[in-house]
Amino acid sequence: MPSNTNKSPVVHVEHNLGLQSWCVKYVYEYAHRLILRHRVECSRLLGSAGTATLGGAPCIGTSVSTTATSIASNVLIKYLNCAILINPDVSTFWNLRRQLFAKNRLDITKEFQFAALVLSKKPKSNEAFAYRRWLYLFQSSDAIDWSFEIALCEKCADKSNTNYHAWCHRQWVIMKSPHLLKFEIYKTEKFIRKHIHDYSCYNHRQFVLTRMYETTYFDEDDGHNVENLSQYVSTLIGTTIESEDDLLKLMVPCVNREHLNVFKLRSFMYCLNLAGSDLNLCEELASMYGASQAFENHRRFMVKFIVDRCRNASNTLLQDVNGQIAQFNQPLSKMTKLEDFENSAFLLAIKGKESQRNAPQHKAWCKLFLGFDID
Repeated sequence: MPSNTNKSPVVHVEHNLGLQSWCVKYVYEYAHRLILRHRVECSRLLGSAGTATLGGAPCIGTSVSTTATSIASNVLIKYLNCAILINPDVSTFWNLRRQLFAKNRLDITKEFQFAALVLSKKPKSNEAFAYRRWLYLFQSSDAIDWSFEIALCEKCADKSNTNYHAWCHRQWVIMKSPHLLKFEIYKTEKFIRKHIHDYSCYNHRQFVLTRMYETTYFDEDDGHNVENLSQYVSTLIGTTIESEDDLLKLMVPCVNREHLNVFKLRSFMYCLNLAGSDLNLCEELASMYGASQAFENHRRFMVKFIVDRCRNASNTLLQDVNGQIAQFNQPLSKMTKLEDFENSAFLLAIKGKESQRNAPQHKAWCKLFLGFDID
């Protein structure tokens, strides 16, 4: 075939449809020009007797028949599909889709599919994630497949490192569906072992652990497992910890166990055991792959998480289920003394362990976030 023969730039292979690269620029410019013309003319003629056109059909919002408006919607949708698939980072295109959806010109199921299609090509598209969150406003929470949303976020993060928008969307999902917290612990560890230097996942794991503690979460099947926490504390103080009571006496010496709320105590031990597991994970990854700032930053967060929760135990573990301070025969100040914890063997052991790291930046971090003055 001669090189100057006209041929279609559309490529169709199996169930995939694409454009040859040389024509993408011209197709996008054409669609972009018509979409903006439609937007400008509709804004100018809205409320007037005039009629703007798009591809020969009247624009949406003008005083014309329902059939004509439907034709205009279909034409606009085609151009929007084309423009967004080529460049999904233009807010104007997505806002036009919102207007079409509000006028019942778009099907919500197909819109979710379209947004997922965009993310398969542009996994960092914040506009696509924002559009999905907007669409969920029109659905009942019980009817939403939150697990699919988590899987979509994971695919996007897997395709693109440090995918901030995907992880933020994932945190939004967790806020809406706290029943997925347990599974996030397993999923994020698997992701970390695959992408050891992607700190976004470490940050998300920290968010999950903090959320667990805030919601007094614990696993019924694993609620009394303190193996990882015992290992961490035993390594610190050089003595084997045999029971949960021994752990509490070391970590929360200022609180009598008989005054503790059972549910908050179980959540306290469960979350701190997860923190201990992550400390072991950081040591394991460092031994396998060498030193990394991602490992060190995550380790620091877990150390601070444990120290802060132990310091605040007198204000959290003594509360009843409704968030009210339990009433006892003696003043709270006599039952809980913060200075008892500050002088405890557990905290002194943490201080000694952290002081072994001689980097000036680490000493500054200890003073600022842990309150340790390390010489």
